[in-house]
Amino acid sequence: MNNSAKGFQLISKGELAFLQAPLLEQSGIVDHAFSTRRGGCSTGALRSLNTAFHTGDTMARVLENRRRLLEPFGYDPAAVVAGIQMHGTAIARVTAQERGRGALPGTFLARCDALVTAAPGVVLTAYSADCLLLFLLAPRERVIALAHAGWRGTRGGMARKVVGYLVKHFAVDPATILAAISPGICGKCYRVGSEVAESFRASGWDGAPYLIKASPDGSFYLDLAEINWRQLRDAGLREENIAGSSWCSSCRADLFYSYRRDGGVTGRMLGFMAIKP
Repeated sequence: MNNSAKGFQLISKGELAFLQAPLLEQSGIVDHAFSTRRGGCSTGALRSLNTAFHTGDTMARVLENRRRLLEPFGYDPAAVVAGIQMHGTAIARVTAQERGRGALPGTFLARCDALVTAAPGVVLTAYSADCLLLFLLAPRERVIALAHAGWRGTRGGMARKVVGYLVKHFAVDPATILAAISPGICGKCYRVGSEVAESFRASGWDGAPYLIKASPDGSFYLDLAEINWRQLRDAGLREENIAGSSWCSSCRADLFYSYRRDGGVTGRMLGFMAIKP
């Protein structure tokens, strides 16, 4: 994967730490961030900046953590938008009328893993603890997309489908799209069984750097970031317009939650993106 140097960079504001991609920040069009586990109020296995309700955390702590993350950007956590992530490739278009759909349990927008909007000030959010988040910006049309891509979404071509959605519904030229791949579990940490590996082989992702045999037991190492980078390139994005991922959620227990590393008992990072009002 190329352009990982353009990827997300760590930023600290007191105890709070989050990441931003210079490729997107320098556009001057969007606000965005990917949270770490630092700077929050959650305790135990969820310490400290857990941002998801379904982890067993208290609602008060999750809301306070979201407030701490969004406050430096001037956004109200009561107005964020989120979908119910299903590890699929469904895409939902968001308008200003959907503000707040996802701010509280039971209010989520739809069962989908990608959100798209052209409405300024609408805060798209997605959540992960090993899966990748894909941040896309079409600067000319001032349209953004935020997509969640785990192994099922990646195998289903989430990156390619989001680009296709922007082309179809907003007449975007893929060569002008800027994209950044969030931190996620790296190809050296993510081991999958033969059934998952075979499904990726059947989808054309066989051999290095995508799928590498790990041991005689039939397991394989799967590199989701490499596959998503390739999908974005194949969808027409220019190499220089893709910020690759260089952060591993499993390797960096000091910075990130990891579902695989922590045995499923863990918090979630939040990625958000909004067109500046």
